[in-house]
Amino acid sequence: MWTNGGLLHCSPEGEDMSFKPDFGLRQMKDGVPKNVDFNFCDFHLYSLTVLGHGQYSTMVEIPFAGETHALSLDFNQKQLDQILSKASLEISSLIRKELSHDPVTPRALFFEGKVVFGVRARLGELQKVQRESFVPLVAHEIM
Repeated sequence: MWTNGGLLHCSPEGEDMSFKPDFGLRQMKDGVPKNVDFNFCDFHLYSLTVLGHGQYSTMVEIPFAGETHALSLDFNQKQLDQILSKASLEISSLIRKELSHDPVTPRALFFEGKVVFGVRARLGELQKVQRESFVPLVAHEIM
């Protein structure tokens, strides 16, 4: 892990938080259709994972059915730009600078503070990585 100016911390993709039940996988197993909208009025972005050119993700923990679940949200470049328009100038500038240096290498960017935004999302496709399976939510609209 390295630090850029004290506010932005980067780590290779794959360094994750402890395993929690996955919110999307739980919804899929409970039979929620893929066309159901999940609306979050105050989604909090604490980190950004670069998946590839113009493809991003973030993960948060949320309470659901009496348990803490991991929720992964995937979004594209246009949506990231909309999210960063709601960020502090400091956070927005650091993320944009980091992505301008290397927009494609998969990695996680951690920063101090948070960005709060609204999002409408739907269940994505089942993903399998190493020891876990999960279903990300895919952003359809940033509010």
